[in-house]
Amino acid sequence: MKSCIVIQTDFSTTWSAVSSMKGVMKIVDPALELVDLSHEIEPFNVWEASKSLYYVEPFWPKGTVFVSVVDPGVGTKRKACVAKLSDGNYVVTPDNGTLTHLFYLVGIEEIREIDENTNRYLPEEEVAVFHGRDLFGYCAAKLASGIITFAEVGNAYPLTEIIICEEYNAKPVLKENEVLGFISSGFAHFGNATINVLISEFENCGFSEGDYVNVEIYTEDKVLMNEKVLYAKSFGHVKIGEPVVYNGSSKYINIACNQTSFMEKYQVTSGINQKVRITK
Repeated sequence: MKSCIVIQTDFSTTWSAVSSMKGVMKIVDPALELVDLSHEIEPFNVWEASKSLYYVEPFWPKGTVFVSVVDPGVGTKRKACVAKLSDGNYVVTPDNGTLTHLFYLVGIEEIREIDENTNRYLPEEEVAVFHGRDLFGYCAAKLASGIITFAEVGNAYPLTEIIICEEYNAKPVLKENEVLGFISSGFAHFGNATINVLISEFENCGFSEGDYVNVEIYTEDKVLMNEKVLYAKSFGHVKIGEPVVYNGSSKYINIACNQTSFMEKYQVTSGINQKVRITK
């Protein structure tokens, strides 16, 4: 049975790029199953790409090949790579921070730089800005179809050289009845926000479902929110439009508004400058 390919990009689906990637994969092997993870990653946001992969990867059969193309450094000296994860899955991606969460939370067994001389589609083309199609998609298809082995991707390089997003090291400050973190990602479609505090960390600080907690969100020069909010199981425990703190499916603490966009209501974005303090 051939491996499935799961694809995420920041391309959106409003133009032809994703279709071109899939076309090249089908040229390699028409029998390949191609599944979309998301094409709405915030443009150039490798941190969001890293988190998105981690949210999804554990729930796919072992041997799955993931392709992640969020590549602000396309055409530069950044490495194009395939990572073999400790659980048996593969990730084909620029090595630019996209592997951060998988590196720490799943584990990477080995990583290889893609040999462009053998694993690039139409290597004679003088195009350096569409590696999603010509390099990542093409190499992933060859790997998933069994045309090449992992060893034939290219030369291995040390795991210590893998690029890690700086946001990962911005650990939350955890105290009794208080946490201080940042908004690590946002879900644009519904407007929910994820805080870089694990559910287990939050509860170990003394918070329990049913508590009303004070949520303060601020930047260096502006307070975006300072309100009492219910910590509940889900959105429906507050009135429509009201904020709620809840346990996200990613195992991190989230905040949302019931049936409205929290991020839009409070003019919140994601990033280490979007500080969050929650106190009991």
